[in-house]
Amino acid sequence: MSELSEVLGSLMISLVHARRLADEETAAVAEYYKDHPLLEGMSLPRVRVPELTIDMPITIDKHTPAKVAELDSARTIHTALMTQLKKSLDDEDILSRTKTFQSNFDKEAKLALENVTERQRSSDVRLTKESIVRAVDDAFQKALKKSGSDRDIPFERLEAVNHQVRHHVSSIALKSQSLPPGIITSVVSSKVKESATPQNAIRLNITIREEGLEWTTSIEHGTKKSKLMPE
Repeated sequence: MSELSEVLGSLMISLVHARRLADEETAAVAEYYKDHPLLEGMSLPRVRVPELTIDMPITIDKHTPAKVAELDSARTIHTALMTQLKKSLDDEDILSRTKTFQSNFDKEAKLALENVTERQRSSDVRLTKESIVRAVDDAFQKALKKSGSDRDIPFERLEAVNHQVRHHVSSIALKSQSLPPGIITSVVSSKVKESATPQNAIRLNITIREEGLEWTTSIEHGTKKSKLMPE
């Protein structure tokens, strides 16, 4: 049994690799044409599959419900947050100059984290780690204004600290990741024949279209950059 998403993904991946194998063979043929006195002026054969239609029977065996992401506790996030804050301030050599800011941020961050956690417990709103990141960012800005550190310390240093704190919070905010709902299917022909019933058997008629990409190179601000662009 497999997730329906895995089945569909495997079909598209197979088409990508089919294109790769065909292009590799085309490259080999190109070298042969180049060295052949009668073929070197001819067009190079290249096979593509711009559209592929697949008619495939499957059985739907069960449905798995979605799993909502779980935020870590406010206390755990707060402890890790303050540890990271002090490390970042020390890295920027402003730890000793921000005592008032640290105290204000401790209080603001704790309150913000508790509010987000409470919203998760008391509502059906789907919360993500971004909600934690934004709450911490708001607490950071409030603490700066209350302490006056935004006037006394260079913006670049405070911005570097804020960036590191946001990144750290984003990496630790979730206790468990969310999972989308899934459909478990069988696609092996023998299993489909054995277990198919009018209630669980369907046919998938899928059309997959190929969109080719190619590398283009440009010079931006004196640096060579390569990008994938449509053919």
